Amino acid sequence: MLEEFHIKGYWWLPTVNKKVEGVLHFKQEIIQLELKGSISENPNIDIQEIIWGKAESGEEITLFNTIRTLYDMRVLDNYKQGSIIDIPESYSINSFLIGGLHEELQSTKFFSCTFLPSHFNQWIPQKDKTFINIFLDKERLKIKGENNDYQRGFLLEAEEGQSITWYLEYISKIKKLLMLMSGHPNVNERIEFFSEKDQRKCTYFIINRPKKKLPNIQMKQCLIRYIDIEKNASQIFSKWFTLYDDLKIVTGIYFSDWYMDKFLEMKFLNAVQVVEIFHSWMRKDTKKVISPESYTKLEMVKQLLKETIPNYNEVLKVNLKEDKKLILQNRFEYLFKELDEKTKEFLIGNDEEITVFTRQAVQTRNRFTHYGKEQQFTLFSSKELTYTIYRLKAFITVLLLKEIGVSEFVVLHRMMNRLDIPYTELQAAKHLLNSEKYLSLGSLSNSN
Repeated sequence: MLEEFHIKGYWWLPTVNKKVEGVLHFKQEIIQLELKGSISENPNIDIQEIIWGKAESGEEITLFNTIRTLYDMRVLDNYKQGSIIDIPESYSINSFLIGGLHEELQSTKFFSCTFLPSHFNQWIPQKDKTFINIFLDKERLKIKGENNDYQRGFLLEAEEGQSITWYLEYISKIKKLLMLMSGHPNVNERIEFFSEKDQRKCTYFIINRPKKKLPNIQMKQCLIRYIDIEKNASQIFSKWFTLYDDLKIVTGIYFSDWYMDKFLEMKFLNAVQVVEIFHSWMRKDTKKVISPESYTKLEMVKQLLKETIPNYNEVLKVNLKEDKKLILQNRFEYLFKELDEKTKEFLIGNDEEITVFTRQAVQTRNRFTHYGKEQQFTLFSSKELTYTIYRLKAFITVLLLKEIGVSEFVVLHRMMNRLDIPYTELQAAKHLLNSEKYLSLGSLSNSN
């Protein structure tokens, strides 16, 4: 994590040539500019897109997306009377760039960018190697990973000069891929941009506002490390970028629990929703299969109608069609069928135990979303919900990693040797949720 620091200097607005002494304070969660006077000539305006500065060391600094957080009401009173007094101001800053005065995030084009995500050395402990080197044709972007004495992190090179916001989009995508593989959130330790013409370096800082304290990762806690995917790392990165838009909603909900504290019921609903959306979006061609027994019954009903109603086809124009609407229970069933037996056994148990688990998850979801209409065989206690959430999160983690090309065998092996929640709790979940009390549901009829 970046250590906090302070920059003394002079600050002004691009449209107002009035320089005011002040200090820029940087912390991971907050960036604040404290001034000894006022840089604005209009006290009615609190938002400034850009503030320029020059540090005592001579470095030029651009502050982006600033909001005034402190000013004295006397300024407004005097402004209305036609006079201006110099009262200290403070501004909350979203991000800033050390190395030049820029008019907006989009205005300056950069040839390349490097960034170092947090906990990088836990994901790739090896040294002296280029561990990824791919070119994204659609984006016209080269991504290279370096881990040596000169460069640690990722290098992004565009075929044409691109803006800061353009690079930040791809930095975010790579960070989310690392989050999915490592199993933990991360932030940027360092982001640097290099101009097209003179390769001048600009260092970029942006706030990170987690709603809860982020964990301190140890190497043994990373789920998938680079060594686990070394042989097909380039293909995994490429597939992630290909599928990113399709998986965007799923991963957005999947990652949200890492940054925000939520009620247990909301965590459960989110976990179920991730499974439902994943199947709905990534398995669009899945059709509900009618069993041979059901098909036979439909044919018998159709024949009976034909014998009973004259000119059946012409008069009623009735065509019994296959019901293609997939209920949540079906979605769970299809996704579990994609997994190896050993994976299913580790996550939940045998086929009967999986059936009971999915039925409980579905009926509990219905109870929460239908305001109590579902009461039978649902999960009520905090312990039941917690264990079910652990199972659901592990389940979707396997699906997501498989989807981008990580071997299911590798994922299972790494989960079985992981020393943190939720994986250490899956066995405890079996003792409760696979007990006779719950397995007795296996003989009951299915429900939506």
